Amino acid sequence: MWKKLLVTFILFYFLALLQNSFFSHFSLFGATLNLVFILFFLLVFFEERNKNYNILFLAITAGIFLDILSFTYLGPSVILLIIIGFLLKNTQSLLKNRKEDYPFIYFLSLFIIFLLVYNLLSGLYLYFLDPNKIAIAFGAETIFSVIYNLLIASALFYIYKRILLYLINNSRQLSLFKK
Repeated sequence: MWKKLLVTFILFYFLALLQNSFFSHFSLFGATLNLVFILFFLLVFFEERNKNYNILFLAITAGIFLDILSFTYLGPSVILLIIIGFLLKNTQSLLKNRKEDYPFIYFLSLFIIFLLVYNLLSGLYLYFLDPNKIAIAFGAETIFSVIYNLLIASALFYIYKRILLYLINNSRQLSLFKK
């Protein structure tokens, strides 16, 4: 269990560094990738329903990395990701009962909704910090941000799903008795 948490922590750290160093130079009409949010959303989307402590760990870890590498105070992203994580799990439980039944269209629609919610709420927070410098607008930059992040999240969705299916189906356990 602790190995999974350590790998997740290192992966969030690595993606936060990539997001703020390498991928910050690849902006599309002012929109940049949010790799930490994409990984957080993927991990929560495929997480089992009754593991609330894991959602808390993912939200706190991702939120701390998002807050440390931004110019805001420590805490707003943590709170937003905790809310988004639990809302996502509640929405999934309303849609289907088993996690294997989530098709790609659920992922796309939920990702767009929760990325817009995250951007809106963080924009509101930044607006209340300094109303003169930050303006909240759903314009071309927001549309390109959603499209840009959605393309990368879609690719990572299929990669994650293939890895997950490989790990589930590739059982190397010896079966002594076959039925």
